[in-house]
Amino acid sequence: MSTRSYSFNFVAFALLALAVLVYWPGLTGGYVFDDFPNLVNNDRTILDDLTLPELWQGAMATDSGPLKRPIAMLSLSVERYFFGLDPGPMKFTNLVIHLVNAFVLFLLARLILTRFEQQQGRPFLIAAPMLALLVSVAWAVSPINLTAVLFVIQRMESLATLFMLLGLLGYWRGRDRLAQGQRQGLRWMWGSLVLGGGFGVLAKESAVMLPLYALLLEWMFFGFGRKGSAERGAVLRLYGLLLVIPAVMGLAWLLPRVLGHPEFPGRPFDVYERLWTEARVIWHYLAWIVAPNPGALSLYHDAFPLSRGPLTPWTTLISVFGLVLVVVVAVAARNKWRLISFGILWFFVMHLLVSTFLNLELVYEHRNYLGSFGILLAVFAFVLDGRRWELAGVRRFFVVSLVVLYGFLTFLRANEWSDSVQLAYFEASRHPDSPRASYALGQILLVTNEPGSPGYSLALAQIQDAANLPNASLLPLHALIFEAAKHGRSIDSEWWEAMRDYAGQRVLSAQDINALFSLVNAHAKGVIRLPAEPMIRVLDAGLERTPAHAQLITLKANFLLNVPGNQQVAEVLLREAVVLRPSDPDKWRNLIDYQIASGQFAQAAAGLRILKNLDWLGEQSDMIADLERSLSEAVASAGGISGHAYD
Repeated sequence: MSTRSYSFNFVAFALLALAVLVYWPGLTGGYVFDDFPNLVNNDRTILDDLTLPELWQGAMATDSGPLKRPIAMLSLSVERYFFGLDPGPMKFTNLVIHLVNAFVLFLLARLILTRFEQQQGRPFLIAAPMLALLVSVAWAVSPINLTAVLFVIQRMESLATLFMLLGLLGYWRGRDRLAQGQRQGLRWMWGSLVLGGGFGVLAKESAVMLPLYALLLEWMFFGFGRKGSAERGAVLRLYGLLLVIPAVMGLAWLLPRVLGHPEFPGRPFDVYERLWTEARVIWHYLAWIVAPNPGALSLYHDAFPLSRGPLTPWTTLISVFGLVLVVVVAVAARNKWRLISFGILWFFVMHLLVSTFLNLELVYEHRNYLGSFGILLAVFAFVLDGRRWELAGVRRFFVVSLVVLYGFLTFLRANEWSDSVQLAYFEASRHPDSPRASYALGQILLVTNEPGSPGYSLALAQIQDAANLPNASLLPLHALIFEAAKHGRSIDSEWWEAMRDYAGQRVLSAQDINALFSLVNAHAKGVIRLPAEPMIRVLDAGLERTPAHAQLITLKANFLLNVPGNQQVAEVLLREAVVLRPSDPDKWRNLIDYQIASGQFAQAAAGLRILKNLDWLGEQSDMIADLERSLSEAVASAGGISGHAYD
């Protein structure tokens, strides 16, 4: 092995060690935010053994995304089986996945930079492999990527990225072979995109963008082959089948629904307001990638101000024009500044999905997990461009310093994430206008302090502050009511009024429904006792705003089942929920449970037959078995099948 190889390997090892060190403090931290509904409080991730039915249950444990992200959820469920709810092993696994992603990015960057040198005939101020290493390490320690590592549930993002990157590496290998006249290269290209995209979307649906990333590589570095050649024909057919046709079909299905009904269920904005706002958000993303500000980076960006129109605020229209200008210049300058153009367009690929028409929240840092690589590549390639040798030493020092700075800032941020209470304090103090940050601090203070202590009083005050913030969800009000009921204190009537006003004026989000469910469920289990009248008024206000809300109807039914004299009304509501959501197994389970409890055995048996027909994948097999057992026991106890029919 040459001295140069030894030097490169030493530098590579040192930079890898840097990436491990900067994240290491954060591995001791706890769960945050969406970790709780998706993992910690999700009983479907609890596996009794590692049999196929149990593994299937773990894979299908969440309703996040249309495909349920089974690969990511299976990995988390298996870890829970071995380690329980200790977040340390899960965060360590996330770090390993992140480092593997950085290594695969290095391999891809080395291919890109080497080909660029061959095509353009000009070197960089450092060797292409070393530049590829610096870019990949800068990406690995970039502060904006921290939430994709230490936020446990964002394994969905990092795993999807891993499959996409492996798909791109395989595509490049196949494309090189096809360019050399080897037809087996085409099999590599097809297999890499189909398998990489297929496995990727089972981790997170964002992997559908893999063919577009491959198209960008093709356009920039392979040019689709010679005009009229068999090579070009094969490449164009591939993209026609894997990209153009699916994209046209997807847009034809999506756009009429979105533009015809621009309101987003459960969001305080519509599709047009989202598009205007995202134009401003993307500029923040770019700043956070290139010049990260620890005070701006956060788990919570729910207080980001909406753009209600192109001039509200006035920076909206400027942001839109700026983005259009950047993209136009990147395309126009692709021959002179190929790597910079490539990096900019790479960044925008994922944002075509996550920052446009989909009903997603406005701001999340992990949406830049793969895209940030493009910006860093563009910046480093510009600084180290070999066409200019002025201040070469300074420019090399600048790039290395940037990597060290990113690592230092991520290290500081990882230290904040090393303790849940500490993280909550930092988030709430830096983002006092964020209802989520304020509520998260109040919640963790509740957990870590005894009732009656100064810390407990501080927690309640913090949650009240969160409830008073603009755009706060029902979570703070839910917590105040729950704590008062749990400890026998009177429930402030203003809390009920605020909750009723909220439910009557807004389309309830998933968080709001979860807050109401928590109250209803705790009441049903006897953990707390709620007064019937104010709780029913809250539920009725929500149903007046959205009469066909099946989850809200079910919540009201479940609450009424525990209010004397309201069982028949509850049954009507349970049936209504089934009519509204006939393919939802949870709605059938609620109705069948009630029918068994009320002696309607024939109806329960008929409902079970329907439920079995719906469960053709076997996802609800355990639930169905429990219902069948309950029905058999109830029938045996009653002495036979009841013929009573509800009318």
